[in-house]
Amino acid sequence: MAGRAWAVFPVLPGRKFPPHWHRDDSCPRTGSCAGGHVTPESLATTDHDRIARVWASVPYNVAVFPGPSGLYVIDCDLPKPGDHGPDGWAALTELAARRGGPLPDTWTVTTPSGGRQLWYATPPGCRLPSTVRRVAANVDTRGWGGYALAPGSVRADGAYELYDDTDPVPLPGWMVQASVERPPTASTGRDQTAVAAPSAYVTKAVQAETDRVRAAVPGTRNRVLSTAAYALGQLVGARLLDEHHARTQLRDAVAAWNTPESATKDTAVIDTALRAGAANPRRIRGKNAA
Repeated sequence: MAGRAWAVFPVLPGRKFPPHWHRDDSCPRTGSCAGGHVTPESLATTDHDRIARVWASVPYNVAVFPGPSGLYVIDCDLPKPGDHGPDGWAALTELAARRGGPLPDTWTVTTPSGGRQLWYATPPGCRLPSTVRRVAANVDTRGWGGYALAPGSVRADGAYELYDDTDPVPLPGWMVQASVERPPTASTGRDQTAVAAPSAYVTKAVQAETDRVRAAVPGTRNRVLSTAAYALGQLVGARLLDEHHARTQLRDAVAAWNTPESATKDTAVIDTALRAGAANPRRIRGKNAA
């Protein structure tokens, strides 16, 4: 990886997340952070000597940080149990067709869960963010602020394997646009049932709940996320808010915590609380329902 000038960072064998990953607000200000909080992304390196020393002691997995490496990784996942949406690869190819494509062959990695990751070269001058299901159903992206495990990395459920050794090609322009667009406030759910554009009241409620999630401190986050998702789920049940939009906004808010080790749990909290809220629709009278 480093031979390609891709910045890497060690991940414990069998694991998915870099060790000692912590937020600024919980930083011990010791070790690498003695001079101030630093992130694995800022510590990722292409230095061959340093890499040789680190990996000589432990057979670490390899995390590649796309941002400083000039890459953008599109992660197509399979639906989680109970999720009846399309798999990420099908959703991405449908998006490419709708946008006029193409979706060119590029360096591709398969994941232990059965998904695939497409690694593209970032166009000069672009600083693309990581996203969670913003582009399409079951499609995440890894740019600045994110990372992807390289082929040869292993987890308890399997290994990451190289599927296509084509050198990374430039990210298509339509994908650049899709990656920086905000999700529309008026959209349709998986069943394609029309949802009216949210009122100012609903838009304000979404903003307030997601702001609470972003500001939640460790020790309160699970409760805050659950109550926020339940509240938005009530608006979904009242047919005032699109479920996919609510879920996307909550996941974007959780991303501000920078706690990838709890991503699976946080996603489950969102899904469970949204469903519970939708089963108890909020009653809104007067102009707020418009």
